[in-house]
Amino acid sequence: MARLTLVSVTLAVVVATTACSDSSDSPILEPLQSRYVLSSEDSVPEGIAFDPVERAFYVTSLQGSSIVRVAADGTESTFRPADNRAQIGGAKIDADARRLWVCAQQVDGMDSRVWVYDLTSEELTNEFLLGALTTNASCNDLALDADGVAYVTDPANPFIYRLDARTDAGEILASDPLFNDLTGAGLGLNGIAVSPAGDALLVAKFFPAGLLRVSLPDGGTITQVALAGDELPSPDGLVFLNEDLYAVSGEAVSRIRPEAGFSSAMVTVAGQISGLSTATTADDAIYVVKSEVVNFVLGAPLETPFEIFRVDPGAFD
Repeated sequence: MARLTLVSVTLAVVVATTACSDSSDSPILEPLQSRYVLSSEDSVPEGIAFDPVERAFYVTSLQGSSIVRVAADGTESTFRPADNRAQIGGAKIDADARRLWVCAQQVDGMDSRVWVYDLTSEELTNEFLLGALTTNASCNDLALDADGVAYVTDPANPFIYRLDARTDAGEILASDPLFNDLTGAGLGLNGIAVSPAGDALLVAKFFPAGLLRVSLPDGGTITQVALAGDELPSPDGLVFLNEDLYAVSGEAVSRIRPEAGFSSAMVTVAGQISGLSTATTADDAIYVVKSEVVNFVLGAPLETPFEIFRVDPGAFD
């Protein structure tokens, strides 16, 4: 296992290019930092998404149900105030449509749902009640395709849902015995990502640890990806960077390099940082969240601070 380290060198300032390099109108973009320490000591941040337009991270919470915006310079602001209505998990941003999608897991009898927010007004614009699609539905993570359609994993039930904010329509896209939660503890399907070609979903199976390929647009072909190389730790979040898929586990990040259209893949694991959950891409780099989800679920003390940090790409060489 390779060692996973923080990137210690801050990204250079990115300058928007124009035809004339000396133009005084060329904006200078705020560089992303290699590490952001979050101020909360008890939010348990689970999901993360990056908005390339405003150059800001959005971080959800399992405890309190807040959503925090972290600007490129590290300034925090509250996007959604805590009200303890739900455990908010996976998050994705549709930058073109200016939408933030989040999974809101059931708390105190509330049905699990997916919330969609307008990034400009910060208002809730869509609410998908997953219980309308199947009994006792739950929501772990989601991915967006090129049209802004969302695909949602259910860790407790063998379903992937398809949701469209343009029509408020929702349906079960796919179901298969490979999706089954064998533990009965909501440890089935987890992270999800749309392939770069847009022709498949790659879906993380938490237990037993594995990776599934689900064809798009109809979900009609579902296969187990044959993995070689390092043993894949139970995956939480998934994110693509270029053609490689990266899986975030409790104490590791794994690079999953596809072969033959993801019928098989080679796994390289980098570890030794604990408490990780999910990831996003920003400025052609991977940023992960140190969230302490496992300790939160087990009722163990939380090792703070929570933080966002950039993964060193050399960790997988």
